[in-house]
This record gives sequence, structure tokens and C-alpha cells, in this order.
Amino acid sequence: MATISSIGIGSGLNVNDIISKLVDIEKQPLQQLQAKATSIQARISSFGTIQSQFSALNDVLQRISAPAVWKGTTASSSNTNAATITATSTTPPTSFSLDVDQLAQAQSVVSGGIAKDSAVGSGTLTLRMGSWDSGGNTFTPASGSSDIAIAVTATDTVSDIAAKINAANAGVTATALNDGAQDRLVITSNATGSTGGFRIQATDGDGTNTDDTGLSRLAFDPATLNPVTNARFGMAASGLPMQYGQDAKARINGIAITSHTNTLDNNIPGVTINLLATTTTGYGTPGETKAPVTMAVKTDTSLATKNVQDFVQAYNALNQTLSDMTKYDASSQTAGPFQGDAVIVGLQNMTRRIIGASNSSGSAYQHLSDIGVSMQRDGSLSIDSVKLSAAINNGSELQKMFTATGSGFAVNFASFTSGALQSTGTLTNEAQALQNQLTANSKQQDKVNKNASTVEDRLRKQYSALDAQMGQLNALNAYVSQQVTLWNQNKNG
Repeated sequence: MATISSIGIGSGLNVNDIISKLVDIEKQPLQQLQAKATSIQARISSFGTIQSQFSALNDVLQRISAPAVWKGTTASSSNTNAATITATSTTPPTSFSLDVDQLAQAQSVVSGGIAKDSAVGSGTLTLRMGSWDSGGNTFTPASGSSDIAIAVTATDTVSDIAAKINAANAGVTATALNDGAQDRLVITSNATGSTGGFRIQATDGDGTNTDDTGLSRLAFDPATLNPVTNARFGMAASGLPMQYGQDAKARINGIAITSHTNTLDNNIPGVTINLLATTTTGYGTPGETKAPVTMAVKTDTSLATKNVQDFVQAYNALNQTLSDMTKYDASSQTAGPFQGDAVIVGLQNMTRRIIGASNSSGSAYQHLSDIGVSMQRDGSLSIDSVKLSAAINNGSELQKMFTATGSGFAVNFASFTSGALQSTGTLTNEAQALQNQLTANSKQQDKVNKNASTVEDRLRKQYSALDAQMGQLNALNAYVSQQVTLWNQNKNG
């Protein structure tokens, strides 16, 4: 008996087509499930936009709930080439004149010329920080300072000695300078001001410490004279460029101010002034001429304006999204993805109630409309710049309205938005509910596909059995027909 190799051959039926159509009938629920899944996916995507804009609004509310972001100052100088000014956010408004009489400077000395790359002389240089009087006749060691000894060998050049001084971290910076023909040692104090000066004494290996030979050429001790010439020696010698450390001197509204640096810090609380150039000509002389700088600190109202504008912008973006997603467009007969959704409509209504509510902050302003922020018919907010400007000029009351602990508008609204966004909040729960719907839909689709697969397997088994039976019957029929034909042939023969 022949083996049936393909379903339907035995029966002569188009079994694959029959099975396919029967399986399609089993899968018909998939169309509805897939359409519903597409709808859920669209709602999840739309809901992500709502969450994002709720989060953006919450960020703004959290920021403007802090009193510090409502306070600001601007500081200005009428001559920024002479002095600049900064002020803290809590500095009260003020204005004053500034005369810059003298800038602070660091002590700096230069040695006489020494043959290029030659040894200077052996011995010890002893450096001490302190202050000199105006003529360099008296040196006062700085409190807590000590002598720092720098050993110099017989082969050390100016460059070698500069490196040793710098390595000693003595409070000065040494530089080896070549003037084109000879080497010179330049030493500058690391600090400006009269107390940032220094003295350098030499213990010369040649046995004479004040004669402008050997290592004594690098000494700076104007209070000590060469006993032979009765003149200053070393880097204090006449004709060599040098400057003593000096303090900055200024006058604020005519009151004398001194500083070791060119920064006047907190002479007026919260104000820092950087001195850049003198404004007084002939300071201290009968012909002294002043060119005062006007310094001013004013309240910065731009911060409050920006806070209100940022809030309105964030709220309007959320309001527009909620409106679009809950409306019904009659012209296109299309409903928004959350039209009639109790959760989303409830959130929309709650935000609008908060906008219109009064607060118990104790501020002179009880409603947003009091400061020029009003709700329009579509639920959006608009700003009346004239009313807002008037409220900003009453900054402490405006700040109180938004930031008062437990009752400020921004504080209360931020509490609502934060609650909606937290792990157990309304928005998070709604997002999870949508995800659960999508998961359930996927499981239903899997169930339909599984049932259809089961039906297909059963049908194929049934039709395979039918094919086998039909094949046997066909074979029997052929055999009988053959036998009848043979019988008829024998009978006629």
C-alpha cells in the first residue's frame, strides 16, 4: 500500500487551506487585542509626557520655595578700571564714594650684575620675613617668623641660588634674570602689604659680609651700612631698582581704609571691593586731586521676575498637555487619550484649584491674581507686567507669599506635585496601572495564539487520520475494481 506523504492527498481535499481558515477563526480575538494594545501604548507614551511636565513644574516649585532665590543684588562701579565691586545676596542696598589713594604692593629687590653663569661666592644667606619703615632704617620681624638659612656653595650661580631660595619656601619668589650681559637675582615677596617685607643677611665665605663682593652682593639689609663706605650695600645699594611692601590706602565716603592687599573685604558688610588703579593724584600733598568712584549696591529684581515667569511657563506647558489629552475634538470626532479618565481629569482640576486658592502665608498678597498672575478661560496663566512689577518692588511680601514655611504658595504646590510623583503617588500608580493593562493584554494575546496552535495541531492530526482512512478505502476500491475486471474477463473468455 502506498504511503501518503502530504496531508490531503489521501482525501483529495485542500486540507491546508481548510486548517488555515479554521485557525484564522480562532485568532479573530487578536485583532481586537492588538488594537487595544496599540491604544494602551499610545496612552503610556502620552502619560510619559504628563509625568515629564509634572516633574518640570515640580522642579521649578522646589527651587522657588527657597527664600534665598528671591533675594539678589547687583553691584556697580562708575570706574571699573579703578575698582570693581561684588556683594552678597543679603547685602542691603547702599551707595558710597571711593577714593583709591595707594595700591598695595609687594617688596621686590634686584641685585647688581654678576658675570653670566659665574659663581657668586660661598656662605649662607639668612632670610627673615617682616616689615620695614618707610626709609628702610628699621626692620621689624613678623610675629611667629624665624630665620631661614640658605647654604650657598663656592660653585653656585645666580640660577642655582634662585632655585635654593624657592625650595626653602621662605615666603618669597626668586628669579634669575639675564639683562643681556650679566645675571641678576630678583626677589619678590609672595604677599603684598607692609607686613610682607623681608630682610636678607649674608654670612660671606670671604669673611666680609658688607663689602659688595662675594655673597654679600645678594644681601638686602638697608639698616646695616658698609663700615668703610658708610653706604648701603648688596641689593640695598643706591641705584638698584627696589620697592618696599606697602598697604593699599583708600577712602570710603572720606573715611580712611587700609588693607595689606588690594581687596577691601567686608569693610561694608557683604561688600568686596577690588582695587585696580589709583584715582587720587598727588596723594598726601597740598595739590592732591581726587577723582572718586561711585559704588552702588541695588536690589536685583530680575530674580523675582524670572521665578514667576519660570513658574507660569512650566504650569502652562502642563495645562496645555492635560487639556489636549482630555478634550474631545468635535470637528474630527476624535477623543484625547485620557478623555474622561478620572485620574487625569482629577489632576487637572486639582492644579487649577491650587492656582485659584488663597494662602495663609501672612503676606499682603493672598492670591496669584494679586501679583498679576491670572487664569484664563482655557486654564492657562497670563502675567500682568504692571501688577507684577509693583509686587516685585514689595519684594519681602512677594517672597513671603511663595516661600512662607508650611503656607507659601510654592511650598504648598510643590508638596502636591512631589506627592503625585513619589513612588506611591497618583502619577506613579496610574503609570503602573497602564503597564499592568499592557501586560494583561500581552498575556491574552499569548493565550489566543496558544489556543489557535492547539486547534491547528488537533486539526492536522484529525485530517491526517482521515487521509489514512481515505487512502485505505481508495486502495481497497482499486483492488475490488481490479478483481471485478479480471472476473469479467475470465467469464467472457
